[in-house]
Amino acid sequence: MGPTSESERSPRTTLRVATYNILAGGGDRWSAISEVLAAISADVVAVQEVEDPVPLAAVASDLGYQMIFGEAPKFRHQAVLSRLPALAWENHTDAAAWPRNSLEVEFELPGCVDFPRFRIHTVHLTAAFQRRGRAEPDRLRELVAVRSQAEHEPTLPHLVLGDFNSLAPGDGIRATDFLGQLSQWRRTGVLEQVGAIGSVPSGVAAMRWWRDRDAEPSEISEVARAGIPRLPWLIHPLIELVPRGDATDALVGALLPRAAVRSMVDAGYVDCLRRTHPRADGFTCPTYLPAVRIDYVFATSDLASQLVNCEVAARAGALGEVARRASDHFPVVADFKLNG
Repeated sequence: MGPTSESERSPRTTLRVATYNILAGGGDRWSAISEVLAAISADVVAVQEVEDPVPLAAVASDLGYQMIFGEAPKFRHQAVLSRLPALAWENHTDAAAWPRNSLEVEFELPGCVDFPRFRIHTVHLTAAFQRRGRAEPDRLRELVAVRSQAEHEPTLPHLVLGDFNSLAPGDGIRATDFLGQLSQWRRTGVLEQVGAIGSVPSGVAAMRWWRDRDAEPSEISEVARAGIPRLPWLIHPLIELVPRGDATDALVGALLPRAAVRSMVDAGYVDCLRRTHPRADGFTCPTYLPAVRIDYVFATSDLASQLVNCEVAARAGALGEVARRASDHFPVVADFKLNG
């Protein structure tokens, strides 16, 4: 751990924490990722989908962060960037509990009477969208492991934040717009290479509804190409039959599992975005066509009592254009007032 600067030791009256999934290791998008991180200027950032820590370390150094890297058992590691003094950290890995990892980091808040220390626990829960509801027990098991780690010091205020790959109770979605975009990409040949699991039968592939060879090729960004969920090819005929609109979105949303996020609320954690914006859509993913909220900041009640705001950052204006080039996730930022 590097030396602590005088600015880190000065009394603090605010705290900004963020979570950001940088998508598949960052690719060639580091300039855009750095611009987003600089703009949100959080004190602590939980970063998901790190593959090579070297470019992230370079960005961290340029922006004045200490980087704490946690290697996952299989792939898609996590990191924490901090401008606060990090007192201790542990990288939790358990192949039986998850394919990834969770970083537990304890921070000092210099001069803060109410919260001289706090902790974060990062998560990047199982995605496996092709398994639909069968992946939700995996996510529940992963969250049980994280909450059990937090129970080792139950009186210390803490946050659980990251990419939950799961919906919250009551949240809406924009499923049909997103599925319609997948259909367009498939018909123009883009999705044929990046989105279908399993071999498409030749008879199906020859049908015009599967691939319209007279259609103009669709443009697709690197971010969209890297982030498109890989679905069984049998899903695509169903997409063609689904009518678009709010009613279909509500029906599809009602069928999606929400137990993982509900378990956090049942355990007493506060969904920071919902606390400050009860009715906002809060869509965090994908940046090229926002459709769902799967990135969260959860706080213990003591920290939540000091919550000032929580929002999905970098969604609009010039910074929004940068964010859409940087990743398929928008960052989520939470602000807390200290000593108040």
